[in-house]
Amino acid sequence: MNQFTPAIGLSNHHLQSIISSTGPRKWLEKKRCKQLLATAIKEVITTPQGVKLLGYLTKASKGNKGLAILLHGWEGCSESLYMLSTGQKLLDQGYDVFRLNFRDHGGTQHLNKDLFNSVRIQEVIESVKYLCDKYGGSHNLLCGYSLGGNFCLRVANLAKQQELKLDQAIAICPLLHPPTTMEALNTGFPVYEKYFVKRWKNSLFKKLQHHSHLTYGDALSKLNSLDAMNDFFVVEHTGFESTQAYFEGYSILGNALQKLEISTTIITSLDDPIIPAHQLDDLYDSPFLSIDLQDKGGHCAFIKNWKLESWVCDRVVHYASLQYSKRSTHQR
Repeated sequence: MNQFTPAIGLSNHHLQSIISSTGPRKWLEKKRCKQLLATAIKEVITTPQGVKLLGYLTKASKGNKGLAILLHGWEGCSESLYMLSTGQKLLDQGYDVFRLNFRDHGGTQHLNKDLFNSVRIQEVIESVKYLCDKYGGSHNLLCGYSLGGNFCLRVANLAKQQELKLDQAIAICPLLHPPTTMEALNTGFPVYEKYFVKRWKNSLFKKLQHHSHLTYGDALSKLNSLDAMNDFFVVEHTGFESTQAYFEGYSILGNALQKLEISTTIITSLDDPIIPAHQLDDLYDSPFLSIDLQDKGGHCAFIKNWKLESWVCDRVVHYASLQYSKRSTHQR
């Protein structure tokens, strides 16, 4: 398959990262994904531990290769443009598609008493297990972007141990090492930190509207940087004694992926502004893991032309089709 080559004028990694989720692409992508949105069925999953997560299922109109479960990034949601474009592409290929919201994302602050944090992996595992059991087919796929890619890889790592009916995982620009990415957000192009501070604060204020036991409102009003917010909320609401310990709790470097036993692919770029590609060398050398490293693409963008279409959605379909064909041949 061809390497990613952006159209003239679309090479800059900041431009890629920003236009992928803003401006006219919002209108264009929702128009292109009309089928995915129009036939989506809302469902709230309740895990055995009582956690409630909201998602949307869209059934393929022809054929059924299996189920594709999509995971969004931090402060994204099931309506994020990369979720829609990837979902529509997989739907077109005959996959049923479930777009899952993490806790406190996608307007779900009311569903659970406690706050979201990135170490809460078990509720995502339980949701994937439920979805594969209820809606799964011959080839079940998990696909995540950014923090969702990090969750995707951690779920894939435990898939066999947790007896998930999951056959493949694809992570796009996954978060590898939280301290490194947080430092990049703090010291890099300032638009990124401002974006996440605003989104995270809005989410936390919404949470207060639904849960009277939470009393961080006054403190939150005074917090205006990611470092300050992390230092406050990690100690007060995660059970970790320090921000560093919390960050290491969902790092996937070192031996974190040593239990991997399903086909797993990472698609990322050398010019990602917040996730340095050199850290890919620090991942566990698993025979089940392959890395597709592109020169360009920004963070979770890979916008290929001035129609603002994303190349990485085609790449996901490519890897899903390869694995589906391998499984079908093996089953014969």
